[in-house]
Amino acid sequence: MSTAEIVQQYLFFWNTMERCDWTKEGDDDGVLRPVTEYLARQEDEKIFLFDDQMTELLYRLDTRAFADACQKVDPMMSDDTFLYSRCVALINGPVYYDKVLRGKEKSLWELEFEALLYLPQRAWALKYRRDEEEYPHIAPLSFETGSNRAGWA
Repeated sequence: MSTAEIVQQYLFFWNTMERCDWTKEGDDDGVLRPVTEYLARQEDEKIFLFDDQMTELLYRLDTRAFADACQKVDPMMSDDTFLYSRCVALINGPVYYDKVLRGKEKSLWELEFEALLYLPQRAWALKYRRDEEEYPHIAPLSFETGSNRAGWA
């Protein structure tokens, strides 16, 4: 994949995320509704591309150092709460994500945004009027906690 294609994927993801409706703050599905509807109007490849990019961005944050930072805020942290907090980095845009990646933003460990994880499946299901469980794509990386082995070494 060329550098231009990688940049294009990255921009597609963040430009899509800009469609969040923050007037619905507190209702995660409501915040994501415009994003879901937008993705549902795209070609399957765009939905899958979004899924792959989301997964890769979450994967990058799957490290022992970030888990330790999360656990300092939430001593009862589980693999799931760590994952849901990593979603906060994505829902708040590329500048916030970059600050998190550089260790300059720590407020995300107090928050969660689990609904983001289901966005590609929901968009696909809306597009085809099918069940989310029938979603036909699996991202090449995993966003599950501990899947980034190099980040936990």
